[in-house]
Amino acid sequence: MSGATIIAVIVALLIIAATITLMMRALVRARVVAESRAIQLERLNEEVQRVATRATTLLEVTTALSEASSVEEVSRVLLGMGLAVVEASRAVLVSVEGDRLRLLGTYGMSPEIEAYLADLTIESKVPVAEAIRKGEMISVESADAFRARFGDAYRAFWELSDMETYIFAPLIHDGETVGGLGFHFKDAYALGASDRTFTKLLAQSAASALYRARSYDAEREKRMNAEMIARAREDVLGIVAHDLRNPLNLILMTGELLLQEDLAPERRAEMLEIGMRAAKQMNRLIDDLLDTVRLQAGKLSLDVKEVSVDTIIKQVEETFRPLAERRHVKLEVTREESGVVRADPTRVSQIVGNLIGNAIKFTPEDGTIKLRAKPEDKQVVFEVADDGPGISADSIPHLFDSFWQARKDDRRGVGLGLAIVKELVEAHGGKIWVESKPDHGSKFSFSLPAGEARETENVL
Repeated sequence: MSGATIIAVIVALLIIAATITLMMRALVRARVVAESRAIQLERLNEEVQRVATRATTLLEVTTALSEASSVEEVSRVLLGMGLAVVEASRAVLVSVEGDRLRLLGTYGMSPEIEAYLADLTIESKVPVAEAIRKGEMISVESADAFRARFGDAYRAFWELSDMETYIFAPLIHDGETVGGLGFHFKDAYALGASDRTFTKLLAQSAASALYRARSYDAEREKRMNAEMIARAREDVLGIVAHDLRNPLNLILMTGELLLQEDLAPERRAEMLEIGMRAAKQMNRLIDDLLDTVRLQAGKLSLDVKEVSVDTIIKQVEETFRPLAERRHVKLEVTREESGVVRADPTRVSQIVGNLIGNAIKFTPEDGTIKLRAKPEDKQVVFEVADDGPGISADSIPHLFDSFWQARKDDRRGVGLGLAIVKELVEAHGGKIWVESKPDHGSKFSFSLPAGEARETENVL
């Protein structure tokens, strides 16, 4: 074989080798591209499946929210099924009530964080409050960003550092901000377009559900209160009818006896006294009913003026000492330089008189009732203490509730007296409280705003 032929063969082999090499490289690149596309396709398929699953869950959550009939149910759905929609690790839900934020619930939060969140206002420097103030969704991309933007909250929420991203959304229904949602995520991808979209959709459904549920709760509460008041009024009317019947029967009986011409003068005087006492009892009960109606209608007016505390004490003593003596009860009055109070003198007399009357009624013979008034800061505190049977601990919180006494067998202060006393004291800007233990007596105290310390005329 000639040299030229050999060279030609070598050149041909080189060409073939180069071609094969190029083809192999092309095949390798094609395989890499194919594998890459396969991975991308697999990831895309997984994302499609993830989005489809979240969309299905969102539909289920939306359906559950539409069926929720209370704020509690809305909270349970959002902090349960709702988390699967956004794939959050922690969550918080608040309701806007005036300038305060009421914590409705959390997920994955410690008791310390819940305690912090329970005392928020719209002006609080926390992300959920900022989202509510701005009326738009806000996101925080890292724990460091959270610390830089909300330093005080971050220091309070020290455990938040294990999260990667945070999203907070206002709950807006028909232009009204009714609450706020916050989500914490362990993964950074939570700020993607689809994730933000799902968060917005969930927030929209939550806003409508919360608005509707709050309306349901308000109506339910009004209905329950109306039913309770109606039942209480029926009870009161029954008891009032009974209490009116007794003095009315006494008046009828004494009237019949007084018609007898041969009735002895001393017996006639006794019957007149019994009839007058029964009439006064009826008048007091009717006055209590009228006061209750006025207080409920907001039509009770006060004639406030400067009233001498000493005058109040003196005239109450003059009124009730004879009654205490007839019941063989000792009435001790402590006179102190207590100045004056700004109050309606007639109503103050009614307040003290009700408390003294109750004490006399429930204090056994040879017992003691103590009445005193003492200045404290910018108010005057009146005290009526007795050594009667006392009041049980479970009854004390209800003593001043409207109609409560009328629904109990053991009615300290028959009728509506104590409920009216509480309303009258609070109408003056004061407060009333009681200290008592069974078998150790009771002490009723109430405060009235002090007036200017100057000579005050007798206005009672």
